Amino acid sequence: MLRFSLVCNVFAVDAMDMPYLNANLDSLDAPNFRKGCNYAAAGSTILPATATSFCPFSFGVQVNQFLHFKARVLELRTGKGGKKLDKYLPADDYFQKGLYMFDIGQNDIAGAFYSKTLDQILASIPAILSEFESGVQACRPDAQA
Repeated sequence: MLRFSLVCNVFAVDAMDMPYLNANLDSLDAPNFRKGCNYAAAGSTILPATATSFCPFSFGVQVNQFLHFKARVLELRTGKGGKKLDKYLPADDYFQKGLYMFDIGQNDIAGAFYSKTLDQILASIPAILSEFESGVQACRPDAQA
């Protein structure tokens, strides 16, 4: 099952000859997260969602979902019966070696054109970039900026 998201993610996965990733909230059957996990949510923004946002899953929410997933994987792998889950969960070192793909922020800019002036939009870009940088660093604290 493909999650409603940007089609370039599908093309990228196809080009790398990798399987489509289960959504992090997909708990039906036995989802396989061995090759990764998909947090994409159509309409999401980098800046925190507001009451009028199209999608409640802003970048910060997605980063928190990833951090929870990572902590849960490490907990399950070290707990009793962890070996039984090996075929479904990524190895511990995958979090350091993995390829992290982010495609977000277009909705922050595009949506602003409906209600803000060009000067207001340009003034919001540093906050958008700062929020993005913080999220990426939270996902990969060992990575160089």
